[in-house]
Amino acid sequence: MNHYRLLLLLLLGNITQLVSAQNKVLLKISMDPGKTYKTQMTTIMDMEMTVKGDSAIINQLNASGMQLPIVMHMKQQFANTTKTGQQRADKKTPLTMTFDQMSMSQSVSGQETVQNENPFADAVIEGTTNGDGKISIDTIKGELDDALKMSLRQMVNNLQQSIKFPTEELKIGDSFDMEVPMNLPIPQAEMKMMLVTKYTLKEIKDRKAIFDLKQNITMDMSMVQNDNKGNGAGTGAGTGNGTMIFDINKKIAEQSDSNIQFQFEFDVSGLTMSATCNGKTTVKCTVE
Repeated sequence: MNHYRLLLLLLLGNITQLVSAQNKVLLKISMDPGKTYKTQMTTIMDMEMTVKGDSAIINQLNASGMQLPIVMHMKQQFANTTKTGQQRADKKTPLTMTFDQMSMSQSVSGQETVQNENPFADAVIEGTTNGDGKISIDTIKGELDDALKMSLRQMVNNLQQSIKFPTEELKIGDSFDMEVPMNLPIPQAEMKMMLVTKYTLKEIKDRKAIFDLKQNITMDMSMVQNDNKGNGAGTGAGTGNGTMIFDINKKIAEQSDSNIQFQFEFDVSGLTMSATCNGKTTVKCTVE
């Protein structure tokens, strides 16, 4: 009888551990040796901007061919590949990173521009990872000048710094915040803003953790970059929502989708510009 009781306790213990494991997750991104990681990101943005103020300036804008309100549609696409080698004796794994696509198409008041030239097409980043998903850059090869190489280093470092998952396990209903600075190029200005995303663990299913995303956007009009920024007064805010799927076995965030809506208003050169924007970003990661 004692044997049956012990067996029953062991079975119950195993079941309890299994249930506990299925209701908790550690978001530990890892890059395993001998793998190929591919990332694709697509961002689509639609904006409509109205202009009010000095009638003489507005008449000049109309005479120059500018259509009011200003309607902008933008699509950006980015893709890169990271390949890992075999782990070395010092526990570091060598890797190479290439940038396969970096393009943008934009339409402003009917005027279309397409930028398909990838400035980093010939670049090959060589470095290492300790298996924690963080990359240490050793060298950058390719026909790039020093400015482009520095820009590439900053881009990789900024991307890594913006991804800060919690170090403790999360259970269903737990949440954490992540802040990502953003730049928004718009006519007559470049606006800097902060995107704060709250990730809430909704469910764990088939070894995948599914998160709900709630987003808030704040804008500091004093950070508008323009030689003719007037008094710099303005307001801006927005919200968003989406989902993220984290593959527990592969240790990657395999897909993230977000939709944001925001409005802003600021003064420039005697004019008041007000805009409404809608954006959608999709990021997909695969490992082979």
